[in-house]
Amino acid sequence: MIIKGMHISGMGGANRSIKRQRKFFHILGLPGIEELFNGTINLSTAPDGYAIQSYDYFFPEVKFKSFPRKRVEDFGFITIKNLYYEDEVFQNWGYIYLAHSSPHFGNNQMFELLGQKITDFREGASLAIEITDGMMIKV
Repeated sequence: MIIKGMHISGMGGANRSIKRQRKFFHILGLPGIEELFNGTINLSTAPDGYAIQSYDYFFPEVKFKSFPRKRVEDFGFITIKNLYYEDEVFQNWGYIYLAHSSPHFGNNQMFELLGQKITDFREGASLAIEITDGMMIKV
């Protein structure tokens, strides 16, 4: 399945969060997490919406002892086979990152993408991601 959208700016908290969460996801077995950028790309698919059917990786009740208040949170990841940006194809780029406490979670038109750093990436850029069929459906 190919999902098309546009990059929109976020709230700026992902850089700190991903940096702290990286070691937990590595321990839990998320492949390649140590090579990914400490931040996310916010993909708006509006007006199209998508519903999650399954995850490639799901980590329930992750306890971040180093975070204030020893927060517990669920995380889901869907593998991005390819990311298409301008004239380039980034293979095995990363994941759709679904932090269940995120303000974006539950918004079926906004997804956070966690992957390799892309230089010269700009706000408002059109991009597309390819995921395995059946992981999400268009609603």
